[in-house]
Amino acid sequence: MTLATKGPSFLKYNERIEEGDTVIVYVTFGQMIPTVVKRGQTLMMKYGALRHEFIIGKRWGQCLSASAGFVYILRPTSDLWTRSLPRRTQILYTADCAEIIALLDCKPGSVICESGTGSGSLSHAIALAVAPNGHLYTHDIDESRTKKVQEEFKTHGLSEITTPVVQNVCTDGFFVTNACDGVFLDVPAPWDAIPHAARALSRSRGGRIVSFSPCMEQVQRACLAMSAAGFVCVETIEVVPEQKKIVGQHRQTLEEFEELGDAYPKMAKKRDSDGKVVGFTQLVPHANSSAAVPEVAPEGLIVDEDFDRIRDVVGPSFRNQHDRVVVLIP
Repeated sequence: MTLATKGPSFLKYNERIEEGDTVIVYVTFGQMIPTVVKRGQTLMMKYGALRHEFIIGKRWGQCLSASAGFVYILRPTSDLWTRSLPRRTQILYTADCAEIIALLDCKPGSVICESGTGSGSLSHAIALAVAPNGHLYTHDIDESRTKKVQEEFKTHGLSEITTPVVQNVCTDGFFVTNACDGVFLDVPAPWDAIPHAARALSRSRGGRIVSFSPCMEQVQRACLAMSAAGFVCVETIEVVPEQKKIVGQHRQTLEEFEELGDAYPKMAKKRDSDGKVVGFTQLVPHANSSAAVPEVAPEGLIVDEDFDRIRDVVGPSFRNQHDRVVVLIP
């Protein structure tokens, strides 16, 4: 469905890109550039220059030619913003953000308190999760980082559902009291902020608190502070994402192996009693070959003539024309 409203593209967007939209320029998997589209501007990158005039009016996801290559123009999401945002601090990545949002039970209409803001990676993810009628209060002790995130919220159309606050939650507490549904802590001493977090949570609706800590000693003290503050169901989890790399490799099936006949190499390693390779020996030729089958197997090999038993173990792909099977000693 295409929304008919104009404005920044984090919450609402049209079918085609307009001036003022924030786009993610996909150059390579490791290079994505967030850009606000403005007439007269030119983006310089790995594949040369891309004029913003060529972006306006194009469809989201469309491939565009630059002066020395091509790129894709993507609509921003919380994951793409996390991958491409300007980093002012260490950030939380998508796997952590997803787990935190699930544990806080963020949904449209939720009120969430966060500390600290940092580069705004989790802040954008929470804001998009509680939109359009929820609210995020994000706290940080650094004024420059807070102002920068506030500017990004305004550019991305999230200013109405977010309130950045310069405040030390460990000493001064949170911006709201008895109002929020969840509290997230990413501070050096979360045990000092937990009593303030308990007061920020709604007493009528209840709420949840999630603390992110890289050190086990921090986790232990935070758990004790949560229990002392009256929280229940305290648990500790670790999120360890594992990326898989798919490598194409052709493996011959047994049917393909059989069709090769004598063309397939018939050499195998020969090992002594200690398992060391002492040379190579020739395997028994294929059954449909004219070469003679030796009466006695070479030393270091076992010849098993009970084909039915071997076939049951290896699988039905072996064909019955084999009159002899050679098995290497383990």
